[in-house]
Amino acid sequence: MGQKWDRNGTAMGQKWDSNGTERNGNRPTLSRTLCCAMIPFRCWMFGVGARRALGEMDGGEMEGQPKILVVDDDRSMRNLVKETLEGLGFVIETANDGVEAVEKIRAAPPDLLILDVMMPKMNGLEVCRIVKSFADDNFIPIILVSVKDDIGSKVTGLKLGADDYLAKPYNPLELRARVASMLRIKSLQDKVNSKRKQLEALSVTDDLTGLCNHRAMHQRLKDEFLRAQRYNDPLSILLVDIDHFKVINDNHGQLFGDLVLTELAKLISGAVRETDSVARYGGEEFLVILPQTHFSGCLPVAERVWRSVAQRDFREGKNASKLTVSVGVAFFPSKNVTSVEQLLANADQAVAQAKREGRNRICLYQHVNYLYNPDAAGDHR
Repeated sequence: MGQKWDRNGTAMGQKWDSNGTERNGNRPTLSRTLCCAMIPFRCWMFGVGARRALGEMDGGEMEGQPKILVVDDDRSMRNLVKETLEGLGFVIETANDGVEAVEKIRAAPPDLLILDVMMPKMNGLEVCRIVKSFADDNFIPIILVSVKDDIGSKVTGLKLGADDYLAKPYNPLELRARVASMLRIKSLQDKVNSKRKQLEALSVTDDLTGLCNHRAMHQRLKDEFLRAQRYNDPLSILLVDIDHFKVINDNHGQLFGDLVLTELAKLISGAVRETDSVARYGGEEFLVILPQTHFSGCLPVAERVWRSVAQRDFREGKNASKLTVSVGVAFFPSKNVTSVEQLLANADQAVAQAKREGRNRICLYQHVNYLYNPDAAGDHR
């Protein structure tokens, strides 16, 4: 049998005075004196101020109370773990077996999993494998606990994704230390994931308007085009270009020009469906992607955008201006359109034709460019 410990981390059957000297009549060895001298420091570290102290040491504390799920078929072991971790600011939940543990983790993932290896129904190694397979970006550290202390068992558990391995019976101080270490790693990993998501969002977002940028737009349009080809669905795009935007910048300044772009992005986004996509194509151009929409359905959308811009007064302080836009429309399926690049080229040619015809109009690309006059066609809104 191994050494037994009480919940304070002191070996049962041994007593110590205030100086860390064993009261058994023997002279304390150097190693015992040093070990005991560290106990008050460790008790403070994992006492009431544990989370704050650990947070200051390494990377900050976790938001809220960390939730720990203790899984063990032995009630006495579950209670021992709960007693050991009580008062440290944790929310402790328990599960009697692996099946119950997996159900609880799927419903509400914990911040840490303390998992017994030898259990009925589903052992800890299988639970570990399942948890690591569906955790995704939500990192759940796992401490495996087992009476098996051989190297083979430890290696097997770690290979399946466990983050730490603790042999029974364990010193309560060691359990507290390992729990604090795993939660600190969890906190840092969550911060890394959060920053990575922020960077991913920034990489596909236009800084000024908040719309998808050119790169994200190309990927979205490519996905929609491949889907349209595969399922023989229609796909339309609108290329919206602000008329005489350089004059606006020259007369009112670049800050007002930025305001115009931002407000126009909101106008266009408000004129389309939730399933449609709006992106800043570049400079003063915007692209609207309309999945499952043929030219007969995209023309009313183009008209809503065209009218909304014409009716809007753009103002900031003493600066004020009216705007018009030229809109190029292209669609798939259409003759000679076999790629995203060709579809975009058609929309660009339609915009160019609208500009040549005097701007402030909608041009639908066909085999021969066709100018769409909303006033003549009637109000499709």
